[in-house]
Amino acid sequence: MPKFQLHTKIIIGLILGAVFGAIFAINPNKLELTFSGGSESVENWQDFSFLRKDSVLKTFDRNDQLTIIKYYKNTKDKKDLRLKVRYSDGTERFFENTTAVEKIRTIGVMLKPVGDIFVRLLMMIAVPLVLASLIVGAASLTDLKHIAKIGGKTLGFYALTAVMAITIGLILANVIEPGHKMDPVSKERLMDAYQDDAKSKIEQNVSLNIIDFLVNIVPKNPFKAIADGDFLQIVFFAILTGVFLVQIPNDKAKPVITFFEGLSETMIVLVEKIMIVAPFAVFTLIAATVAEFGFNILQTLLWYSLTVVIGLTILTFVEYPLLLKAFTKVKVTDFFRAQKQVLAVAFSTSSSAATLPVTMDVCEKRLGVPTKIASFVLPLGTTVNMDGTALYQAVAAMFIAQVYGFDLNLAQQLTIVLTAALAAVGTAPVPGVGLIMLIIVLKSVGVPEEGIALIIGVDRILDMCRTVPNVIADSLACVVIANSEGELGEITPDAEYPGTM
Repeated sequence: MPKFQLHTKIIIGLILGAVFGAIFAINPNKLELTFSGGSESVENWQDFSFLRKDSVLKTFDRNDQLTIIKYYKNTKDKKDLRLKVRYSDGTERFFENTTAVEKIRTIGVMLKPVGDIFVRLLMMIAVPLVLASLIVGAASLTDLKHIAKIGGKTLGFYALTAVMAITIGLILANVIEPGHKMDPVSKERLMDAYQDDAKSKIEQNVSLNIIDFLVNIVPKNPFKAIADGDFLQIVFFAILTGVFLVQIPNDKAKPVITFFEGLSETMIVLVEKIMIVAPFAVFTLIAATVAEFGFNILQTLLWYSLTVVIGLTILTFVEYPLLLKAFTKVKVTDFFRAQKQVLAVAFSTSSSAATLPVTMDVCEKRLGVPTKIASFVLPLGTTVNMDGTALYQAVAAMFIAQVYGFDLNLAQQLTIVLTAALAAVGTAPVPGVGLIMLIIVLKSVGVPEEGIALIIGVDRILDMCRTVPNVIADSLACVVIANSEGELGEITPDAEYPGTM
């Protein structure tokens, strides 16, 4: 039996998952109506109407499956609600006393819990790993000057890549002008389909106040921060704990440091074992995404999606290699070959936090980064460095502004640069949060917040794409900082990884 590297199996799982999801995709012209005594499916309707007594409340056409589902869910008073389905041959059917209107799930979607368990396992590891590795990392940096030096380099590098990422996004949005290429019919359809989702996110009333942001980094209760998975507060607490561990007598500090070293190493071993099932988990995650969302929505938002993907591609495969060449002597091909598992896990999970254990393992074992630097730089990067998200927010803000006919001047676009960079710092490293932070960016330049309804349909797919540069930038920073300190070891991009067979 041939021996496959883990990354090869993950790629195979990803490809097979996409094919499987496409084969077992949810039918966009089919609905399941549930009643108290059973259920019935309807498909290929010409018109789908909601009635109360003899008056028509709303009528939808054959392409409005999602809007029909959302309209039914948002109808508070379902008493006396009747559904009328008119088919292309002119026949009509009436349905009463319905309790649910839903898509008909396929096996492609039903397998998703397997992938969800995989993501939850990685997320389970992320918090104790960040806490333990940062405490050990800060404690190993010997003195406050050394910590300040490493921290300053890390934050400076992340700030540089973030500003460059946002600039790339704005340039592409100005050149391609994706918002000017959307027709009014598509705009109206998307607003109808996703306005309720947009409203729920807007109602979260997010805002960006620099003073409050800085104040909230300091946890009132570090255990609550750990329980809530508040990474910024965890990072702050862990760094302080590590810094002052070395200020107390060694006989008291050593047992604590040894405990957290053991915890960190345990989490790394655990992630290596979890990664054995990664190919199967990636298969189910990709299959579910393709089966549920398909590629139809990409056609409607083709220019917007292309602009984001082109920007992320330039960011990952042009900007990062240039920075790698500018700051180190590491070969670009070796760097990316070492990142194969990181890329696959980041893309399939859409979570920097879930990918962190894999990133840390790869940086230490393949990229030659010392543990004390990796354990400091990577958790910090997972929390504050979101280049892909920042680029996406810049493009999305410009796209929505263009659709609404707003002509943003240079000052407003510079405001987007600043706001998107700060919003990216405050973005939790979990799927979907970037969309909420986008509201802050839109507010900063006076673009209607409800415009996020235009892009929600492709957010999940683009979230997968933008997570890739998020985590690659963390690895890049790790290598750059280690090299600047003269502590970068041997690069072994093809080193064996647990999970091969």
